[in-house]
Formats: sequence, structure tokens, C-alpha cells
Amino acid sequence: MNKKMMINCIAQKTKLQKSTIKKVLSGLENVVFDALSKGETINFSGFAKLYTKQRNERTFVNFQTGESFISPTKVIPAVKFSKNLILKL
Repeated sequence: MNKKMMINCIAQKTKLQKSTIKKVLSGLENVVFDALSKGETINFSGFAKLYTKQRNERTFVNFQTGESFISPTKVIPAVKFSKNLILKL
């Protein structure tokens, strides 16, 4: 499901205008991006937990050339889904 399909589904279930839903989803995206960039955790009770975690420095080898290179430490986004959601699937 893409963003447009999600907007249509929400509009059908809530009877709200698509333009309103689009604004709300855009606002949600901005809030999530801002919070995760600050290292904050976002909990959607009964749905999911969004957070960031640090991926340690890793060494990779190009098997064709034998050359090794290092991937630096970086922060990546992560999601942990609630048990309720997992059980419903």
C-alpha cells in the first residue's frame, strides 16, 4: 500500500476529506523525522515503536578484487511491532 492508497482507505473509514488526511499524514511524517533525528523514541501503543540504533563500524571485502573497506559507524532507523499486531497477522 502506498501513501495515496492509504489516504483513500482512511477517507473511506473516517468520512474525512482526503486533503485533511493528507495534511495530517504529512505532519506525522515531519514529527517522526524530527523526533528520530533527535534520537527520540516514538511509541504507538498497540501498534509499533519507532527508534534509532547505532550500527557499529564493519569491514567488508570485495571478493572480486580482494580489497577490503570499512563501513563507518552510523545511526539507522528501527521499528519494533507490538505483540498485538504480530498476533493479528
